[in-house]
Amino acid sequence: MVRKLKAMLLLALCSGFWSIPLRSDEASGLMLGGSLNSPVKIEVFSDFQCGHCRELYLATIRPLLQEYSSKDKVCVIYHEFPLAMHPYAREAARYSEAAAQLGQDKLLPVYDSIFNEQAKWAKDGSLEATVAKALPGEDLLKLKKIMLDPSINAAVDKEIQLGIQKEVNSTPTMFINYIGKQQKVEGFVTYTVMKQFLDTIVK
Repeated sequence: MVRKLKAMLLLALCSGFWSIPLRSDEASGLMLGGSLNSPVKIEVFSDFQCGHCRELYLATIRPLLQEYSSKDKVCVIYHEFPLAMHPYAREAARYSEAAAQLGQDKLLPVYDSIFNEQAKWAKDGSLEATVAKALPGEDLLKLKKIMLDPSINAAVDKEIQLGIQKEVNSTPTMFINYIGKQQKVEGFVTYTVMKQFLDTIVK
């Protein structure tokens, strides 16, 4: 059954099913790798407290960044979309937005730490201790100062509104942009399936 679902997903991606017009006026989100000139752009609407989002990031997005984004073949952009059912998801999103202001080299370790320790901080909201493992003392102090700025909440709200406009109903939801097309893919996708799809577009 799992193999059948994977095959159906790959067929859907490659055949253009779920295809919707590509829009270029949505310059927001946090770039994790690649550039806007990359032939493929993957936008991910994600919730840090979502188990499937954790699996997608660690098992699929992380190796994708290493193999494709490092060669500027795929641009990966994350959008904060904390769900109301997760009490600490919005605070995690705030940490993410603040970390982005320190630079991409600080942002990725914060993502790694938050997703790797999801089971721990999701119990009691101990996000500061989790983020502290990714940033040295001075950077953590800078981060905490940035989080006091009202623009951080505004940035999270903007991302949520964008997700609503794009009819994101669950997390993770990806929008894969390539050759003038856009595919909407909901749920977890294995790296194997993603790689098979990407290799049909970029070599």
